[in-house]
Order: sequence, then C-alpha cells, then structure tokens
Amino acid sequence: MPALGGGVDRTYGPGYAGSIPDNDAIGFLSVINVDESFPVDSVLVRINGFVHGYCSDLTIELRRPGVTQPVVLAVNIQNGNSADFDGIYEFTDSGLDLWVTADGLTGQDDLPPGAYKASGAGGVINSLNAVHNGLDAQGPWVLRIADDDFLVAGSFESWELVLGGAPVCQSPASDINGDGVVDTADLGLLIGEFGSMCP
Repeated sequence: MPALGGGVDRTYGPGYAGSIPDNDAIGFLSVINVDESFPVDSVLVRINGFVHGYCSDLTIELRRPGVTQPVVLAVNIQNGNSADFDGIYEFTDSGLDLWVTADGLTGQDDLPPGAYKASGAGGVINSLNAVHNGLDAQGPWVLRIADDDFLVAGSFESWELVLGGAPVCQSPASDINGDGVVDTADLGLLIGEFGSMCP
C-alpha cells in the first residue's frame, strides 16, 4: 500500500510473545529489529492473539532509541474499565478512539478487536506518526506490555510493526528466499534475478 513520501508500508516481525507477567512493573518486553534504513512517515503496531481480562490493568508502550519518551498506546483504559482484550488489536493514527469504544463496557464484554488510536492517561490521543516522523527506521523497536494489578493474567501470540515510507524496491539480501539459511537455493534465485533492475 503506498505511503506518504512515495514509499510503501512494510511489515516487520513477528516479535516474540508469551504470557504477560501479573502485577509486574517491568512487564513483557519484545524487540523487533528493523534492518532497513529509511525515514519513517507512519507507524502501526499490531498485537496478535491478545487475551487479557480487565483491560485497564495494562500499560502498553512502543519504545524506540532516539525517542525521549515511550509512546503510550493504552493505559488504565476508562480509569478502571473491566472489559477484556480478546483478538487482534492495532494502534494507528487512523484508528478509532479507544476510550470512546470502551465506554460502558463491563467485565462481561470484550473490547472489540480492531484499529485504535494510541491513548495515554485520561484518554489523551498520542500520535505515533508525529513522534516518529522522519526518524530512521533501522534499529530496535520495543513493545512493552505491563500488568500493574493482581489476579487477572493474559498473553499474546506475536506482534508486528508496520512502517510507512519504506523504499519501493528492496535490494535482495543474502538470504533471498527468507528461510534463514544462505544456500544454493538463494544462489539459484540470485542467478534468476541477475541483471534485474527496479522499474
């Protein structure tokens, strides 16, 4: 999908995942390393298979070297809302208002899976794009999910980072087929692409 600045949106990850420590100030930290260098113009964070009761127990942040403060994606939703996370959740500037969606939900309800704006304390909207605009994509991006209360636990299956502004044409890496091994299969693909150019 085309992104601002003539680039494209590219997905990185998945980042490792697992059980979110209960009542733990540090929480679960997961890193996605981006090996491409380009100026970022948009950011989307996707959390897959996210299951956790009492959504307001959680603080969810995106951290990035070069950014002074982590961007809070969600924290203490609706000042104590007890609805549950259950599904795939995205945080993006073009999403819905998380606090408005959670208003009126109870512990018997799931917070509907979907795309939401990042929101800090009191529901104040945080712009992922504004914070990261123009920064070099290359390097570590860290997702932090912390549960600051006891009794209710949860987990997630993976997370992905979608960055806008990536170059339209990528030079092939040594591991051309992406199987984690540089071998004759990659050599065959390289010979097949010999002399190819971006249009």
